[in-house]
Order: sequence, then structure tokens, then C-alpha cells
Amino acid sequence: MPARRSLAVVLVAFAVVPAGGCSDRKGPPPASAAVPTWDGKAEQEDALRSAEQALNASEIEDSARVDEGMAALPQGLDRTFAAEGRPHTFDIACQAPGPRSITLTLDRGTARSEWEVTCGDLEADQFNIPSGVRFAARVPPMGPDAQGLVLWRFNTVDPGDVSGCEDDIEGCED
Repeated sequence: MPARRSLAVVLVAFAVVPAGGCSDRKGPPPASAAVPTWDGKAEQEDALRSAEQALNASEIEDSARVDEGMAALPQGLDRTFAAEGRPHTFDIACQAPGPRSITLTLDRGTARSEWEVTCGDLEADQFNIPSGVRFAARVPPMGPDAQGLVLWRFNTVDPGDVSGCEDDIEGCED
């Protein structure tokens, strides 16, 4: 038995040493090794549930859903909305298999704002949109190899429930 155990230790040592720091290759690992991926459908379903929970966590109590949807990171998001009647919120949550952030662009006419949205947050990012405007929400496509999803909701809110800046597209001065 002790001879077999010693042989196993020697074989493991030989297997580990070449995989360690003795490589002649310089620079970062290949891109395929550095990009985290979802291993299957269960992980994607968990990500969807996590994004829904993040949206629910940021939802204002008496808001009314106007629209909602999902976009895959490889395709991105490009939607136009009409904020008629009351003020609205545009809520967005991102999930990816590893650390990632996306850039959300909100624009209306000549007014444009860009926001960094971190994937995996426990609460969705929420943006106030005033009534009576059309605006576009865009997330650029991440390419065919990107994994991840974006869930969004477009809700009406009572004017008294708008907190902070009333127009996150045009912005507010502090």
C-alpha cells in the first residue's frame, strides 16, 4: 500500500508541475478560458429568477406595469417607449455567468444619458421618465459568444412616488 500511495503522489506531482508556473507561454490565458459560461439550462433559469427578484425588489408599491421583456446580451436591447399619462420608471436587471456590466443608453431627442448597470445586483436599476415623452432604451449587442440576459419593466407611478431626479434622461442638477 505505501508504495502505491507514493507512486500516486509522484504522478500527481508530475501532472501538476507542467500545469503550474513552468509554462513557456507568456501573456493572459486564451479568451475561451477567461470567459465564464453557464453550464446548462438550470443555471440560466436561476439567472432568470434572480433578475426577476431584482426587478421585484425595486418595484414601487402602487406602480402599474405597462410593458416588460427580456433581451439576450448577444443581441442587446433596442426599444422605444411612450410615457403617456403619469410619470414612469424604466427598471432593468442584468444577469451573466461571471462579473460583467452593461451600458444602458436612454435617449429622447437630443437628450441622452448613459448608465452602467452591474449584472448580478440584488436590486434592479431604476430610471425616472417624465410623462408625455417618447424615449429609447438601448444596450449594445455583446457579440455572439457573450452569455447573459437583461430583464426590464416599464411602469407608471404616481407623481408623489417619484424620488430623486424626475427625468433621468435629461438629468438634474444637484
